[in-house]
Amino acid sequence: MLKHLHIQNYAIIDSIDLDLGSGLSVITGETGAGKSILLGAISLLLGQRADTKTLFDSEKKCVIEGTFQLDLHQHLKEIFLEEEIDFEDPCLIRREINPQGKSRSFINDTPVNLESLRKIGIELVDIHSQQDHGWMSNPDFTLDIIDSFAQNQPTKSLFKKEFDQLQIAKSEYLMLEKQASQGSQGLEFLKFQWEELEKVNLQMGEYDALKSSLEKLENAEQIREKLANLGNLVSISELSTLHQLQLALQQAQSLSRFGEDFETWRKRLESIWIELKDIASEIEYEAENFISDPIALIEKQKRLDVLNRLMQKHHVNNMENLIQVRDRFDEQIASFENIDLELEKAEKKYHEFQMKSQAAAEVLSKSRMDVLRSIATHITTSLQSLGIPNAMIDWNISKKEVSAQGIDKIQLLFSANKGLAPKPFRQIVSGGEMSRLMLSIKHLIAKKRAMPTLILDEIDTGVSGEIAIQMGAMLAQMSQGHQIIAITHLPQIAAAGQNHWFVYKNHSGEKTISALKKLVGEERVEEIAKMIGGQKGYIDLKENVRKLLAENQK
Repeated sequence: MLKHLHIQNYAIIDSIDLDLGSGLSVITGETGAGKSILLGAISLLLGQRADTKTLFDSEKKCVIEGTFQLDLHQHLKEIFLEEEIDFEDPCLIRREINPQGKSRSFINDTPVNLESLRKIGIELVDIHSQQDHGWMSNPDFTLDIIDSFAQNQPTKSLFKKEFDQLQIAKSEYLMLEKQASQGSQGLEFLKFQWEELEKVNLQMGEYDALKSSLEKLENAEQIREKLANLGNLVSISELSTLHQLQLALQQAQSLSRFGEDFETWRKRLESIWIELKDIASEIEYEAENFISDPIALIEKQKRLDVLNRLMQKHHVNNMENLIQVRDRFDEQIASFENIDLELEKAEKKYHEFQMKSQAAAEVLSKSRMDVLRSIATHITTSLQSLGIPNAMIDWNISKKEVSAQGIDKIQLLFSANKGLAPKPFRQIVSGGEMSRLMLSIKHLIAKKRAMPTLILDEIDTGVSGEIAIQMGAMLAQMSQGHQIIAITHLPQIAAAGQNHWFVYKNHSGEKTISALKKLVGEERVEEIAKMIGGQKGYIDLKENVRKLLAENQK
């Protein structure tokens, strides 16, 4: 459930805070005041792509925050675990868009990408707007309705497991089939690739050692000079560190007989002096024996060039990966020599998973077929209560090869008029019929699954009068088990809400901004009356509105 929404610097919104409760909340307001802007902000919060055009002040960042209560959605724990996000209740989601158009997203203060945000967001909020109607003709949408009603999630999970195994087996089989079709030409090419890498005798750690050695050889003169300077400072000159330390040690030796503290100093200085002598010896040896080697420099450069060329050719960036490429060629050659046997095994495995996937898909399909009549009955009954007495629901059913959704291709057919056969609803329904059909579907699915917060943007388009009252009653019924937020222009639906928010334009500042106010008592009565009678005729309607509100509160 969405408990709190904060929007800052978005569109014509400077700053808005919205506290929401359970049940049915309605949002009303004049056209253009910002009702749909609220919906846009929530869409951004849930992963919609953004740009700088959404900023109210182009020099400040936009921030949208939502606080969600998750106690009814414990199934989300698995998704949070998959995305490596802490599962906390309440859950805080924040989206930021800076003036340069860059976006950042956080879930419980953990940075997330848009894909993770959408994956979790779709489980928290279901948004339906007028622009979503076209998607209803998508076969996956129809299957989602059917599977939700049939409680098919366990069956779908079993099918998905088999289908995923089928895809892996198919990929392996096709790869071997392609390899076999290449014949001896493919084998010769693999051998050439392997031999080229094998003959250069690749060694782990060689590349880094070569680069280090080359750096010394390329800077030989500078190194020799610095070695001489270092030796002079440490041990050679009269003012060398070693000489000064030896004098200090002599003084400490004299002091040591006067107390334990002085003796401790002497021992520590002696330890440093011994260590420094070793370092001085190593420096002197290195300075005497360090020589430049132009021939070694050329040889190492050539070797490094060979390794760089091979890494570039095989698209890797280190020796470990290059050695893995060589070994993979070796394995492929061995596989190639037994290609007929490997191909036979892969084909057998592929056909085995085809049969398993087909069987799992048929179980899923039967479960779907078993509920089609019941779904049609439920939707028809809802549509009749919403003023379409002759509503008919039917299905266009066909089978297909096994795919990620199974073997079913099902399209919902609809007719609103007596004597007309049901057809794909997108072709024939009016705006009002579409709204009622969608609400009937949402009403059906709400009974069958833990639906997240449901936001409906003017789902009442094209309806009025008694039908609007019935629609409000249906929304109120749905809200008993789910949080419903309805953006509406109908007084009948506004009166059905348990909470009422009013969006309006504030012109008092330098810029017009969208503002939000929770209506209670007489403020709510006046707003609903104005929705019916306008600014001039609303006063005489207030008593009727009070009765309407009282009726809805029963």
